[in-house]
Amino acid sequence: MKIGLLGIRLNKNIGNNREHSVLTLEEFQNDISKYKLEFSVARSLEELYKGLPYSNGCGAKGGIKFPDTMYFISVCAACVIHDIEWKLSTSYKELLLSNENFDNNLKKITDFESMNDAMRWLRRLRVGKYVNGVELHGTDAYAIERGFI
Repeated sequence: MKIGLLGIRLNKNIGNNREHSVLTLEEFQNDISKYKLEFSVARSLEELYKGLPYSNGCGAKGGIKFPDTMYFISVCAACVIHDIEWKLSTSYKELLLSNENFDNNLKKITDFESMNDAMRWLRRLRVGKYVNGVELHGTDAYAIERGFI
């Protein structure tokens, strides 16, 4: 894990030339444990870990890319879980459940890392933008592509 000035955790994607995953398995495991991140479409941690190569971080694969950070903290693990759960989904209902987990996981990370109410508020605004982006532009398009609707 890279630590920058003032002990701020740096974006894991900066200068990242990894062929597949945007997080190492160790980084992913640490974030799941530290923030108590949720997943439900993946039936186990092992299934979740196997899906790591399918993630592209925050944003649509081949489309709009969102930063993996929110005001100096990485939210990449929440995006990775969301990508994996979408990949594993077998129904529209599971896609919606993945979106709910995504929202909850983003809030868990940002709340845990926010030192004061002002920063928590700013990060929560960004969480809303990420979740709205997924719900307004991604879910139905992906559901159609997968044949769920």
